Amino acid sequence: MTHLGYLTRACLVLSFVCSLSVQAEDSFENLFNGKDLSGWAGNDSFWSVRDGVIHGETTKENPTKGNTFLVWQGGEVGDFVFKTKVRFRGNNSGVQYRSELIDPKEFVVKGYQADLHKSPDFFGMLYAEKWRGIVAKRFQKVEVGSDGKPKVVGEVGDRSQKLVDWEWNELTIIAVGDRQIHQVNGVTTMDLTDNHPEARRSGILALQLHAGPPMTCEFKDVQLRELTATDAKSVLNSYVQSGAATEGKNVKKPSAANAFDWVAKSPTPQWIWRRDQPSSDDLLYLRHQFEFMPEGSKEAIRSARLYATCDNEATVWINGKPVGDCPDWKYPIKKLDARQFVQPGKNQIAVKAGNRGGVAAFVFKLEVETEDGTVHQVISNPTWKLANKVTGDWKTTAYDDAKWNVAAKSLGNFGKSPWGKPGVGTDQASGDTSFSADEVTVADGFQVELIYQVPKVRQGSWVSLTTDDQGRLYASDQGEAGLYRITLDESSSNATGESGVQVEKMPVKVSGAQGMAWHNGALYFNRGSSPMYRVTDSTGDGLLDHAEELFGTHGGGEHGNHAVIPTEDGDALYVAAGNHTNLPDESIIAGSRVPTWNEDLLLPREWDANGHARGRLAPGGWITRFDPKTNEHEVISMGYRNQYDIALNRAGDLFTYDADMEWDLGSPWYRPTRINHAVSGSDYGWRSGSGKWPEYYEDSLPAVLNIGPGSPTGVVGGQGAKFPAKYQDAIYALDWTFGTIYAIHLEPDGAGWKAHQEAFCYGAPLPVTDAIVGKDGALYFTVGGRGTQSALFRITYEGDDSTEPVSAPIPGEEVRQQRRSLEAFHGKEHAGAVAKAWPHLSSNDRWLRYAARIAVESQPTQQWADKVFGESDTQARITGAVALARRGDESHRAALINALLAMEPASLPESQLLGLLRAYALTFIRLGEPTAEERELVIEELDAMLPNNSKDVNTELVRLLVYLESPTVIDKAIAMMTNAKPTPPAWVENVDFQRNQRYGSRVVKMLENQPPSHEINYAFMLRNLRDGWTMDNLRAYIQFINQAAKYSGGNSYGKFLANLRDEVLGHLSNAQREELSDISGEDFNPVPDFEITAPKGPGKKWTLAEASKHTGGALRQADYESGRNLFHAAQCASCHRFDGLGGDIGPDLTTVKNKFNANYLLESIIEPSKVISDQYGSKVVLLEDGRVLTGLMIENEDQIEIHPVSKAGETVNPVVVDPVEVISAKDSPISQMPTDMLNSLNADEVRDLIAYLLSGGDPKAKVYGR
Repeated sequence: MTHLGYLTRACLVLSFVCSLSVQAEDSFENLFNGKDLSGWAGNDSFWSVRDGVIHGETTKENPTKGNTFLVWQGGEVGDFVFKTKVRFRGNNSGVQYRSELIDPKEFVVKGYQADLHKSPDFFGMLYAEKWRGIVAKRFQKVEVGSDGKPKVVGEVGDRSQKLVDWEWNELTIIAVGDRQIHQVNGVTTMDLTDNHPEARRSGILALQLHAGPPMTCEFKDVQLRELTATDAKSVLNSYVQSGAATEGKNVKKPSAANAFDWVAKSPTPQWIWRRDQPSSDDLLYLRHQFEFMPEGSKEAIRSARLYATCDNEATVWINGKPVGDCPDWKYPIKKLDARQFVQPGKNQIAVKAGNRGGVAAFVFKLEVETEDGTVHQVISNPTWKLANKVTGDWKTTAYDDAKWNVAAKSLGNFGKSPWGKPGVGTDQASGDTSFSADEVTVADGFQVELIYQVPKVRQGSWVSLTTDDQGRLYASDQGEAGLYRITLDESSSNATGESGVQVEKMPVKVSGAQGMAWHNGALYFNRGSSPMYRVTDSTGDGLLDHAEELFGTHGGGEHGNHAVIPTEDGDALYVAAGNHTNLPDESIIAGSRVPTWNEDLLLPREWDANGHARGRLAPGGWITRFDPKTNEHEVISMGYRNQYDIALNRAGDLFTYDADMEWDLGSPWYRPTRINHAVSGSDYGWRSGSGKWPEYYEDSLPAVLNIGPGSPTGVVGGQGAKFPAKYQDAIYALDWTFGTIYAIHLEPDGAGWKAHQEAFCYGAPLPVTDAIVGKDGALYFTVGGRGTQSALFRITYEGDDSTEPVSAPIPGEEVRQQRRSLEAFHGKEHAGAVAKAWPHLSSNDRWLRYAARIAVESQPTQQWADKVFGESDTQARITGAVALARRGDESHRAALINALLAMEPASLPESQLLGLLRAYALTFIRLGEPTAEERELVIEELDAMLPNNSKDVNTELVRLLVYLESPTVIDKAIAMMTNAKPTPPAWVENVDFQRNQRYGSRVVKMLENQPPSHEINYAFMLRNLRDGWTMDNLRAYIQFINQAAKYSGGNSYGKFLANLRDEVLGHLSNAQREELSDISGEDFNPVPDFEITAPKGPGKKWTLAEASKHTGGALRQADYESGRNLFHAAQCASCHRFDGLGGDIGPDLTTVKNKFNANYLLESIIEPSKVISDQYGSKVVLLEDGRVLTGLMIENEDQIEIHPVSKAGETVNPVVVDPVEVISAKDSPISQMPTDMLNSLNADEVRDLIAYLLSGGDPKAKVYGR
C-alpha cells in the first residue's frame, strides 16, 4: 500500500518533497498548445479542438470500428511523469504510454493504458491494450514476477474518493524503470512493479476513444516531464509519498459517516409517527409509493443511496425486498448503493416500526440518480400511509392501502433533538457504530451482505459464532445477554409476511462464550472465565435449555477459555485457552504431547514495565484434545500469548492466530500477530515480559506467517464454502483492531506449511469477532465485542469460477504423514520410537526434525543419552543435545558440554550455529552451571565469533558470553551498539494501518522512528554484568539508553528503558554514579522533602507465612505515602537507594518490581540469609591485629570499609582499615541485613512498605489497583 512505501523511504524523502514539487512544475513540457492538434496524429473525423481542449467524439452516425487513438508525435519516452486533466462520458477512455503503434492507418496502439472508466473499481486502473488485459485494478498494488504472474501485494488509494466521469479530473502517470503508478486528483489509484518477460520500458503516448456506444472525451493541460537517471528515483519516491490517501490531500478522505452528509441536506426528511401518544411495545406499519422514469425504461440507474432509522427499531423493505434492520435509532440503515432495491416506474416502501417506550419516530431518505443526471429524492413526511395492523402482502405495489387511515404527524426535521443526526457527520451516537454492507470491501467476485443488526440493549454484543447440524447459527454475547439461535430461511414467511432472519434467545442460562461447537447433538460452550458446558435440549421442544458443567479450568476473561472445535477424526474436541488460564487439573489430564516445559531463560527476565501478565509462567496459552466421553484432556500444543480461535485445514492440520503484545512494539522481544501451525508437541515460546523466545530457537518452531500488529479473533477453515478452489483451501483469520478478515493461503513447506495473506474482507470500522462456514456454503461473520454494536454478515461468491468441492491431493502428503507417524510417539513410551525417530534428528526439514526430537524426548533418557555423545552428524548432535538438555539431569552435563565443545562453530551454517548456542544455553539452564574450567573452554570457543554477520547470532553469543562473564563481551557489545541502525520488520507491508487511525497511527509513528531493537537487546543483556566495566563503557552505555529513548515504541517501551537504565545505575557506587550524573541526570545529594515519622505499630515477630497474608490482594488498599515514610523510618534507606533517595551499601531497590513479587520481597526481608547476593554478601574479615569483623566489605582505592551487621534501627559506624591490615576475607553465611526489619510494623504497615517497594516510586502504579 502506498503509505508503507512512504514509511520505508520517509527519511530520504521528507526533506526533498517541497522542492521536488516546485521543480516538477517548472520542468514539465506542454504537449498541447490549446489551439490545434499540432504534434498529434489521429483520425480527424473523431479528434478536434473545441474551446481550448482536445475533443474526441464518436456518434451513432460516426462510430469507430475499434478503439482508436490520438498519438503524440514526440517519439518514445522511457522514464517520465505525464499529467493531464480529463473528462469523459458514454464509454471509457484512457491514456496509452510505453506503447507501440501497430496499425498507423487506423491509429491502433498496443501497450500500457491508464484506464478511464466510470466504474469505481476501474477508474485509474492499468489495462494492457491489445496485450495482457487488466494488469492492476484500482486500489491494487501489484507485482508481476519474471514468470509473468501478477500478485496483489497491497492496497493503495482511497475507497471513499468519489470520481465522476464527466467532471474534470487530473490524471498523473509516473513510470520509472519497472515501476508504474497512476494517480487521480493526487491520490494513487494503482501501483505496479512489472518484471513480466514482455514488460516495456519505453514507448509512445496516445489518447483513447473506445469502440462501442457513442462517447465523448476531453483533455487539457497535457504535460510531460522526462526523467533522467539522476532524478528518476527521487521523483518517483516523492509521488509515492504525495499520492498516499491521507488527511491534508486535495482530496481529503471522508469518514464513512461523512459519506451520509447528504441526508441532512434539502429536501430534509422528517421524523414521523402517528398522532396518538406512543406506548411501550408499540408497533406501527408505514407505506409510501413513489415513481420515477417510465415503467420499463431502459435508461440505467446511475446511483441510489438510502438512509433510515427509528426510535426504537424498524425493518425496511422496498418492492418486497428486505433492505435492512435498525435495532435502535442510534444504528441506522445506511446504503451507499441501493440500486438493487429500486426500479423504473412504481416503487413501494414498506416499514415495520416498533417502540419500546417513551418518544417514538421514524425517518427515511432515498436519493436516486439516473444516467441523464436527474436526481430523484424520497423523504419521510406526514403524507406517508400508516396502519396499526397489517394483512396480506402489504409490502408490494399491488397492495390496496386505501383503508390505511391512521393519521401521521411530524416531530421535526432530521437533526432535531433528541436524535440529532445519528450515524451522520460527527454525530456518532456516543461512539457507537452502525454497519452497512456498502462500507465493507470484499475480494473480487464475492458479495457481502448485512444479515442482521443486533439490538445491543436486548441481545448484547456477539463474539462467538457456530452452526448446528441443521444449518442454524448460534451466537453468544460476550457479556450476560445470553445465547441466540439464528435461522435463515428467505423462502418462508411468517404471519406478517416477514422473511429471512429469525433470532431466538435460548432458554439456557449461559452467556459469555468465547468458543462454541456443535458436536454429537450438543453445543459445547466454552466461557472465557469458567469451565466448558455441554448445552442440550432436555425437553424435546427444539430449544437449548440445559447446561452441564464439564470438568475444566477457570479462565482469565479475554485471555481465558477460548475456542472449541471438533477434531479431524470427529471423535473429540480441540480446546484452546489464553495465557491467563491455567491448564486443567492434573486429575483430568490424560497425558501431554509436550514432554516438558519451563521458562528456559538463561538470563533474568524483565517483567512488563506496566505490570501486564506479571508472574504468569509457562505454558502460556495452550491447546488440548478433550474427550467428551471421559472428560479428560491431552495437552497438544502451548506457548501462545492469546490464541482466540483454532481451525483445521483440508489436510487435517491445526492452525491458530496468536496475539501480539502491542506494548512491546519497538522492543527486542516484540512478536507480531502470527499464524501458527499447532503441531503435536509444539511450544511456541510465549514467556511473560522480556522472556519471549525468538523463532529460531531449536526447541520451538517458526510462525507459518507473521502478519503484524492487530487483535486476532476468529479463525475458520474454508472447507464447505461454495468458493473457488483456493478460497476453499484458505484459513480465514479475523483481526478485530484493523477490521480485516485475512484469507491465509497455505503452501506446503516440507512437513509443515508456509503462507501469504490476502485482505479478503475489510472495513473501517469492522470489528470482526468470529466466523463460520454455513451449511449453505456461505461464510458468516459477526462484528462487535467489548459491548460495542454488533451485527451478522454473510459472504457469498457471485463470480464465474467453479465452486465445486475441492478434492485434488495436496502436495507433500507423504512427508506430512511421516511427521504424523513420529507424532504418534509424542507423550508415550514405545520400544521402537528412538530407532524410528533418530534418523530424522538430522533432517533439514525443521517440522520433521521437531517431531522426531519430541518423539525421542518422550522416551526414557537411558535409551538414547549415549547416542547424543557419539553422534557424528552435526545437525543430529545439535538436535540430540537440545533433547538431552531438556530431559536429562546433572549427571549428563559434563559429557554434553564436551560433545558441544567438540563441534566447530565457525564452520556451521547460521541455523546450526543458532541451534548449537541454544543447546549450550539449555544445558546451563536445565543441567546446571558449568565448572570454572568448562566456563573458560566455552568462552574460548565462542568469544572469537563475536561479532558475527548475523544479528541473531550476535544476540545469542552476547547472551551466552554475558552468562559466562566473558572479559571481552562488554567491549564488543558496546562497539556493536555504537551507531546502531534499525532493521525494518518483515511484516511492515502486511497491515493497512489506515483501517484503524487511532492505533494504526501509533504503529506508523514507531515505524517512522524505529528503535534499534537488536542493539537494545545487547544492552538488556549487559545489565547482568557487575564487573568488567570501564567508565568509558558505562558512559557509552548510558548514552545509548538516552539515545534509544528518543525512538518510538509501544506503551511499555519508554518505561522499559527507564528501568534498564535505573537497574544498571543501581549496581554502581555513588562515586561512579556521580561521575555519570552529567548524562544520567541523577542528583547525588538528595534529601527527603517530607517528614519522616516512626512506625505506628504495634509490631510483632513476623514470619513469612503471617506476613504474606497481608500482601496479596490487600496491596490494592495500600497507602503510598505511608510506604514511602516506612522505607526511611524502618531504616531501609540507610543501606538501600530507592527512587533516588537512600544509601549505597546495598543494592538500589528502585527496579526490584521488575524482577520479584511480594512473596520474594518478604522472604528477602524476613529470612535475609536464605539467599545472599555475591555482590552484597557479608565477609568474615581477619585483621593482622587479631580482630575478626563480620560485615559488608567495601574496597576503595586506599582503604577498606567494613560495615558490621547491626539490628534494625541501630546505627553502627563502619570500621576503616588499610588494605595491608587484612589477612583474609571469607564469605559469611549471615546476611548483612538484619532479620528483624519488619518487627516494629503492624500489618497495614507491612502491606504499605511492600506495596511501595513494588511501585518503583510511582504513586499511580498498578500495584495500587489504579
